[in-house]
Amino acid sequence: MQTLSRSVTRGAIGKEPLPPAFASWVSQGIRFRRASVSMLAGLPGSHKTRIVLNALVNMGTPTLTFSTDSDADTVASRLLAISTRTSTDVTEEWLRTEPEKCARLLAQQDFLSWCFRPDPSLDDVWLECYAYAEREGRYPDQVVVDIASDIGHDTGDEWGSLRDLLRQSKVLARETGAHVLLVHHCADSERTKRPCPRRSDIHGKVAAIPEVIVTCGLDATGGLHVACVKNRHAKASADADIRIPMHLDAASSYVGDHIEMPRGYAPGWGEGDWN
Repeated sequence: MQTLSRSVTRGAIGKEPLPPAFASWVSQGIRFRRASVSMLAGLPGSHKTRIVLNALVNMGTPTLTFSTDSDADTVASRLLAISTRTSTDVTEEWLRTEPEKCARLLAQQDFLSWCFRPDPSLDDVWLECYAYAEREGRYPDQVVVDIASDIGHDTGDEWGSLRDLLRQSKVLARETGAHVLLVHHCADSERTKRPCPRRSDIHGKVAAIPEVIVTCGLDATGGLHVACVKNRHAKASADADIRIPMHLDAASSYVGDHIEMPRGYAPGWGEGDWN
């Protein structure tokens, strides 16, 4: 048992924000915080992993990532592409022909640690966190699970196991002080809102525990958008009515803040070619 007055003086309460994932998110009050659980959700093919990779690079904070949906070569080629703004077709070739060059470039992201098991269990998640603390002398600032529904379970009940993961994520966040980010799917049906799904569109109805939930999706022209559908610290719209456009270059796996082009601008024009 403890009193709040004692907890405050010992620094045991405040959920310190992590560095920004994207500047445009911060302007809308979207900040990830230590000792809390957040979620990024979207339909298949909505560039969830690309968003996460760019966010992790931008944040630059020690992170343990469980990548069940992408193998080591895929993640390495995407990180190389993001850091050099080069097509993944090229960086995939680099991995085969210039491994030393790739190692030097990827060393810039050595604050990221990875587990590429396709079906880790909840016990595996805890054990990897303990191993990280043993190796580094501290827990990571952030734990990412991409994709949440791939966490192995023995019960045969996918939704029950997903709810267990959410509950254990809250315990993990509280005990380690890490921010836990879960990447998850939304229902792919005619009723699902597009481009950004609503909070009610999230698979398994597991929106109760995360403090921040961001959904993402593509509009009819291929433009990437995100929407904050839950935020205990700022304004949010459960129906995804407040959308944030993002800049997407899928070839180089780059996702960044949307840049408004001046009126009359057309790609390829030289300076002075303004209307």
